[in-house]
Amino acid sequence: MRHAALVVTCVLGASSMVACSGRTPTAGSGTNAPPAAAKVAAGNACDRKLLTTADVSGLLSATVDSVYTIPGDPESCKFSTAAFAWVEVTLRPGQGRVTVQTWNSGKMPLTAAPFSGVGNEAAWVNDLHEVVAEKNNVLCDIQLTGPAPALAQSPVAEQQQKIGALCNKIFAGTAP
Repeated sequence: MRHAALVVTCVLGASSMVACSGRTPTAGSGTNAPPAAAKVAAGNACDRKLLTTADVSGLLSATVDSVYTIPGDPESCKFSTAAFAWVEVTLRPGQGRVTVQTWNSGKMPLTAAPFSGVGNEAAWVNDLHEVVAEKNNVLCDIQLTGPAPALAQSPVAEQQQKIGALCNKIFAGTAP
C-alpha cells in the first residue's frame, strides 16, 4: 500500500513540476516524511538554452531557420527548417520513468528497444527516429521528423548516438 501511495504522489507531483526519487525512508531513520523532490526549472530545452541550433544541426541536412515553443506545450520546442523537417525536444519533469518503462515494455503502438548510455534508462524508437530517456525521473524525448532528404543521411547507430548525446547534455544542464 505504501508503494501505491508513492506512485500516486509521483504522478500527482508531475503536474506541479517536481520529480520523485522513488525512495522511502528506512526503518530507524527517524522520519516518515516523503523524500525531497528535485526541483527543475520551468521552461523547455530551447528557452533554457540547454540545446542550441548548433547542437541539432548535424541531425538535419537542411538548415534550421526557426526555433520555437510548441503551441499548447510549454515543455516542448522545435528546431525547424524550411524543408519541412524538424527536431522536436520535450523535457518533462516527473514523467521520465513511467514513459521510458512504457516504451520498453512494449505497451506503445510502435516498437522500441532499450538503449544504453543515455540517462538512467532510455529507449530507441526506430520508426520515429526518437530517443526517449529519463534521468532522475526527468523525461528527455528527442525526435527527428521530415522527408528523408531533409534528414541527415547517417546510419541509425550514428543517429542514436547523436540524439542520445543531446539528452545527456540536457540532463547535465538540469542536474540539481
